[in-house]
Amino acid sequence: MYYFINLSLHFLISLTLMLIFLHFAKKNQLRKNKRGISFLLPSLFAVIFLVQVMTFTVPRILDSVNVVKADYRTVTGQVESVRFLNHALVINGKTFYYNPLIYKPKVGDELKISYTPRAGYIADLEPISW
Repeated sequence: MYYFINLSLHFLISLTLMLIFLHFAKKNQLRKNKRGISFLLPSLFAVIFLVQVMTFTVPRILDSVNVVKADYRTVTGQVESVRFLNHALVINGKTFYYNPLIYKPKVGDELKISYTPRAGYIADLEPISW
């Protein structure tokens, strides 16, 4: 459930960025810019949109098939770091995302995780040793 909420949130962010891009592009097309710097805003929002889509939205959309089929990859390792908002961790140099309301891993924990292949979203997390 959290996976699809996260997917919806990233899809909404991408949609919002695209609408902002289209707004500023239309303003440029109609030559209604009041400041010279606003001429560059469509380019800036296009780059932000592409980064957002390629980094977050597309991998989550592609992995939704794996989530529905419950087809995950498994890895074991030691937690190297936990990210700022307690929603991501690093194991063996790779970042994995998880539901912070369910899992509370700490740095140094030995874990066995099942995750989606593209987005790195953790579906199941088992401690090997606490």
